[in-house]
Formats: sequence, C-alpha cells, structure tokens
Amino acid sequence: MDEERIFTVGEVNRLADNLLQGLVVWVEGEVSNLRPYPNYTFFSLSDEDASLSCIAFRDAMRSMGFELREGMSVLAKGRLGIYVRRGQFRLNVFEAQESGEGKLRREFMLLMRKLSKEGLFEEAIKKPLPDYPETVGLITSLEGAAVRDVVTNLTRRYACSRLVIRGVRVQGEEAVGDIVAAIALFNRAFPVDVLILARGGGSLEDLQPFNSEEVVRAIRSSDIPVATGVGHEPDMTLSDLAADFRASTPTGAAEAVVPCAPEVLTLLREREVSLAAGLRRRLHRLERDLGSLAARRSLSDPAFVLNQAVQGLADGEARLLSGVRVSLERMERGVDAAATSLARYPREYRQLPDKIETAARKLGSTAASWLRWRVREPELRERDLRSAVGAALAREEGRVQLASSRLEALSPLAVLARGYAITTRAGETKPLTDSAAVGKGEAVEVRLHRGRLHCEVKDTEKEGNGGGV
Repeated sequence: MDEERIFTVGEVNRLADNLLQGLVVWVEGEVSNLRPYPNYTFFSLSDEDASLSCIAFRDAMRSMGFELREGMSVLAKGRLGIYVRRGQFRLNVFEAQESGEGKLRREFMLLMRKLSKEGLFEEAIKKPLPDYPETVGLITSLEGAAVRDVVTNLTRRYACSRLVIRGVRVQGEEAVGDIVAAIALFNRAFPVDVLILARGGGSLEDLQPFNSEEVVRAIRSSDIPVATGVGHEPDMTLSDLAADFRASTPTGAAEAVVPCAPEVLTLLREREVSLAAGLRRRLHRLERDLGSLAARRSLSDPAFVLNQAVQGLADGEARLLSGVRVSLERMERGVDAAATSLARYPREYRQLPDKIETAARKLGSTAASWLRWRVREPELRERDLRSAVGAALAREEGRVQLASSRLEALSPLAVLARGYAITTRAGETKPLTDSAAVGKGEAVEVRLHRGRLHCEVKDTEKEGNGGGV
C-alpha cells in the first residue's frame, strides 16, 4: 500500500476554504449577534432552523445604503469560506439589502414623510362627513368579510340610506389600479354622499396597496368625502392618514358615516316638542299683543281721540282770537296816534287814516275767513283720523289672520283634514311607516280627521309588489 498523506489542521482548513471560495450565494435571514468594528462587522443570519456566521468589511458596509440593526430581516450576497485559524464556517458578505416587512416599513416611513411635507395629511383640508347621507359608496373586495360587515351595520343603523358597492382587488400588485379607478368612477359617474374604503386585517405586505402613493393622492383629490376602515385596531395605513375620516375597522367606518336611526328619531321627537312649544309661545304672544291693542282707548274709542283734537283746536282758536284782538287794539292805538300826528301835516297826509281804515276792514275780512275755515277743520281732521284708525285695525287684523293660518298649516290636524291618516299598532303611539313592521292578523288603529278606525291586517304589501293590505 502507498503510504497515506497526513494533513495538518491548518492544511485541512485551507483546503476546505479553497473548495468553498467558488460558491457565491444569496441568503435571507434575521440579523443577530451584531458586533461592529472599525474595519469590519461580525453578525449572524438566523432563521427558525439554523444560524450562519457572517463578516462584512468596511467597503461592503458603506455600499449597503442602510445600517444593520438587531432583528432586521436582510437579503445578503456573499462568498462561503472557512476562517482557517479557528476552522469556523462563515459567509463573507459584500452586498446586502433589506427584505420582508422591514423593507416595507422603511418604505412606508419614507413615503409618509414625503406626503406629510406636501400637506396631504393636514386636518384643515379634510372634508366633513355628511350628517344624513342618502347614498353611500363602498369600495372593497366582494369576497371578504368587510363587505358583509359594512352592509350589515349600515342596514342596522340607517336602513333608509342607499348603498352602491364597487368590487375591487384589495391585495396584490393590481389592487392599486383597481382602487384608484373605483374612486375616480364614483366621482365621475356615481356622485354618492360619502365613500367607504374598506378591507379586513392582514400583514403589512397584505395592506401594501393602501400604503401606495397613487391611492393616497386619489383619496385627497376626491370631491366626495372618504372614510377608511382598513385592517384591525392596531393597523395604520397612509390611506387612513389621508382619508377625511379614519375608522379602525370596516364596522367602525360603517357606523361613522351614517347616524343611528333610534337617535335620529329621538332628536326628531325633541325638535317636534320644541317646535310645538315655540308655536304655542308665539300664539300666546300674538294673543297678548292683540289684547293690548284692543285695550288701547285710541283704538277702542275713536271719539276720545277726536274730542282731544277738537279740544286742542278750540284752545288754539281761543289763543288766536285773543292774539288778534290784542294786535288790532295795538294797531288801533298806533293809527290814532298817527292820525293825531298827521293832523299837523298837509291835506294829502290827512287822507291816510281813511286808507288805514280800509286796510283794517280788509284785514278783518281776512281774519273772519280764516276763522270760518278753522271752524270746519275739526270735521276734516275727524274724517282723516277715522280713516287712519280703520286702516291700522285692518292691518293688525290681517297680521293676526296670517299668523293663525301659518299655525294651522303646521298643525298635524290640518294634515289629517286633507284626507291623510296615521296608522299605529293597537295600544301604541308610534306611527307605522313600513308594511313589513306588521303581520297578518295584527290589530292596528287608524286615526282620521274625525274619529278612529280599529282594523285587523288581512294581508301586507311590500313596496313594488302587487299584493294588498
């Protein structure tokens, strides 16, 4: 036999290292045992089954573009080898990149910062949700539980609202285009009052379509308010940040966009009571004002006003006559004094007293005419006053009649008088608005304008069917 060669430990390790040097592989795992040094970094890549020792030199660490952290999931490319001195199997890493959820979360944070700087998440630009939407649009998958949750809760809370559903893919690369197209379709062809964007829970990768820039910009450019219900309570997406309202689940979104029917009915009853009380107060105030007007002596006894006017005219006439007499006496004394003075002047001046006397007669005639007019003036004033009082009474009576007609038009009894009726279950006061609320054989009570009818339901007819009640 040929003599077998005996190798040293170092030779064996170098032989193994030479055999492995040609193997360049990609390895995915979680970073652990991280030990950085100035010129190189030691770490391990681990999964559920095993752990692999790795080394990355300074140039390789600089080219990675990110910092290694404990627990980070990475995809590393390197050359397999043996550390000769210790005989340790390891991977010499010269390229690496983030992988799995860690990469998605890093991209999520970068995009969130970018869109936040543009102001797409500002509360000031978000539109309020309508209080009582007539039509609700739903964008979700037709195969998931989210569509069932939304439909069930919308029907339970506010059955009078209409729901328009647009089925889309909510996972995968094509989901982004489906969601953006659905939002644009509702804005263009189906102008609903509010939109719900919903899907069930999932991993960060499953929710990736709702973290896309295209979906965020579609939500913000929508003229229709958008409410999101994506995932479960801890899930948060960029679509949630951009939406006008964010709910933690699809059920929460359905409850947020529509009111609760019992609460609406309670509010309507409170408003009805408040309106009736306000109308009663206004009617009492009008009755009080009418009583005050009727109690005024100037309106109830026009003769009193006329007598006051006549008395005022009489007092004025007495003062005027007294003033005229005083003025005439003063003028007469002046004329006498002037005549005495003129007696000392030539003949032409002596004729002045006659001229003055003629002027005095004319003045007296004018004063007499004025006095006769003053005597007739109270009759004219009385006629004008009666006309003004009559017009004021007619005007106030018209206002009272207008208020009474408005109150009567708002009264439920007026509606009954026009031929309508109110139907309730026997012994109840809540009006029936849906034939589905009663069954065959139930007793109902019909209130008319005069009297009531006690009836029994023989058959019911839903809206659009041909049966009878």
